[in-house]
Amino acid sequence: MIISPTIISLREGVEAALIIAIMLSYLRRTNRSDLRRYVISGTVVAILASFGVAIVVGVLWGIFEGPLLNVFEGVVVLTAAILLTTMIVWMWNVGARVAQEIEESMEISAVQQSGIGLALLSFSLVMREGVELSLFSIALAIQEGVQSYIGIALGLSIAIILGIGIYKGSLRISLKALFKWTSVFLILFAAGMIAYGIHELQEAGFLLIGPIEIWNINPPLLPGGEYPLLHENGLIGGMAKALFGYNGNPSALEVVTYLAYLGIAFAYLWWKQKVADVKPFDKQTKTPHTTAPTH
Repeated sequence: MIISPTIISLREGVEAALIIAIMLSYLRRTNRSDLRRYVISGTVVAILASFGVAIVVGVLWGIFEGPLLNVFEGVVVLTAAILLTTMIVWMWNVGARVAQEIEESMEISAVQQSGIGLALLSFSLVMREGVELSLFSIALAIQEGVQSYIGIALGLSIAIILGIGIYKGSLRISLKALFKWTSVFLILFAAGMIAYGIHELQEAGFLLIGPIEIWNINPPLLPGGEYPLLHENGLIGGMAKALFGYNGNPSALEVVTYLAYLGIAFAYLWWKQKVADVKPFDKQTKTPHTTAPTH
C-alpha cells in the first residue's frame, strides 16, 4: 500500500525541488550566487516548520477518541483532499509560467530586501508544499496505516534525486507529462479521500443524508477469518481502496460526492487541455488572416 503515498510525495517533492532549483539557477545565472545561503536557509526553516505541523497534527490524532476521533479524521482527510485539488488546479493554471513568476518575485525581493526577502520567499513557497505534504501524510496514515510513511520516504527520495539532477542540468524530464499523468491519479485519489472523509463524519453522527448503506458487496470472511481478495480489506479490494477510494458498503452521500467530484474534476482538466491545444493553433493561424494582402 505504498503506491499512493509514493506518487503523492513524489509530486509534492518534485514541486518543492523545482522551486528551489529555479531559485538557485536564477541566482547563478545572474551572478548573485552569494545570495544562495538565504534561499537555502529559508528552505531549511520551512522544512523544519513542516515537520512541526506534522507532529502537532499527529499528537492531536493520538489524543482524540470515539466520535471526536472520527470527526478529527474526517476533517483532516477532507482538508487534505481540498488542498490536493487546489494543488492540481494551481499547477495546471500556472505550471507553464511558474519559473517566470518565481524569478520575477526573486528580482523584487533581491532589489527591495536583499537576502532577507529571498529567505522569506523560499520559506513561503516551500512551506506551502511542506504543510500540504504534512496533512497528506497524516491523511494517508489514517486511511492506510503507518506503512504509508515508507511510500512517502520513497517518493521524497526520488524527488530529491530528480531535483538535484534538474539543478545540475544533467537530467532532462518532461515536467508537463509528469504533472499531467500524476494529476489524473491524484484526482482519483482525492475523490476517494472525500468519500472516506464523509464516511468518518457519518460514523460520528454528522451528514446523515440519505441511506447509510446502499449496497454491500463485501464477500464474507473466509473460514480461517481472513479477508477474501475482493473484500475492501482484502488484497485486491484493499489496493482499490487505497488507490481509488473503493468501499464495499458505501452510503448514498459517499457515492454521490465521489462521482460528482470525478465528473467536475475531469471535466475541468479536459476543458483546460482543450484550451491549451487551441491556443497554439490560434497563434499560427491568426497572422495569415490579419496580414493577408488585399487586391
